[in-house]
Amino acid sequence: MTVVLVAAALSAAAQEPANPAAEPPPTIVLLLPHPTTPYARAAEAVRSGFFAAHAAAGAPVTIELRETGETAASVTAAIDAASGRGARLVVGPLSRDAVEALARAGGARLPVLALNVPSGGEPLPASMLALGLRVEDEAQAIVRALVSGPLADGVTTESLPFAVIIGSGALERRAGAAFVAAVQSYDRRAETIELAPLRHRLGDLGKRLSAHPWQAILLALDAGETATVRARLPTAVPALATSRIHLLEQSAIGLSQDLDGVAFVDMPWLLEPDHPAVMAYPRAAMPYTAELERLYALGIDAYRIAAEWIKGRQRFEIDGVTGRLRVDPDLAGRVERSPSLAVFVNGKAERSDVVR
Repeated sequence: MTVVLVAAALSAAAQEPANPAAEPPPTIVLLLPHPTTPYARAAEAVRSGFFAAHAAAGAPVTIELRETGETAASVTAAIDAASGRGARLVVGPLSRDAVEALARAGGARLPVLALNVPSGGEPLPASMLALGLRVEDEAQAIVRALVSGPLADGVTTESLPFAVIIGSGALERRAGAAFVAAVQSYDRRAETIELAPLRHRLGDLGKRLSAHPWQAILLALDAGETATVRARLPTAVPALATSRIHLLEQSAIGLSQDLDGVAFVDMPWLLEPDHPAVMAYPRAAMPYTAELERLYALGIDAYRIAAEWIKGRQRFEIDGVTGRLRVDPDLAGRVERSPSLAVFVNGKAERSDVVR
């Protein structure tokens, strides 16, 4: 029966007048790490989100999935091959090393929406955009909200310093450095406190924090570290953290009870199930960890940005599932992502714009 229906459709199509002016739909190449690389699970989550967004859009765009190694040579070769096949845009690569190598090489033969952000602040080639989920961007968004955004309303303590408590992990140290840099960019003061030397003397941490007034306490910590220090934080001072403290795994349920009152940023995909953009897309077919859920959401927003960029738009905003997204030539090739704010209340994360 299927063969007959297809044959009939082809016969009907053959009788229709040809339209030589019609152009085939544009092709976007999704370039992701091969399953044999360490990024296989991350790539699968991004791929699922990307194709879910494409299906929901119903747009006349062809998606071509290509798997590659993450070396600079393999990525460049894949992009060159995509150009030879007539593709209009490449989304990928995923690893930071590959993205940085592509940026150092001056871009590629096609426009590239990279799925990670180089660690440096140098402008990207004109042919590149970078969208990522960096902990640094979350730290900057928190400070921006405290100094000049919604959390700054009514604040009369501009002269007070920020306390930045830094954990021992690599991501936590990156977040701590980003907190300090963001605070200093607004000509404010930041005082850092290394958690590791105080881990067995938490009373000393509490005394140090209570000895001086603070505008806010910025927690460059993971969920376990935050739960450990929570009772030592002054209750009258806002305490804010990155998404590193927001876990979805069942093992984190008990831990969340120890985080009450701590505010943090994360994406609407994990905080706002009734957000219009979130409701427009299906959830992943398989249960994901928080990390993989974020990558699935990254795939959704990557498709949405690619769909706008391929139209030639250079300046636009999207109410995304990973946050409010802004593309602007003034951003040096980075997609600005403004995540949502939430606070732990009775062991549950609740969307909120108030932390006091």
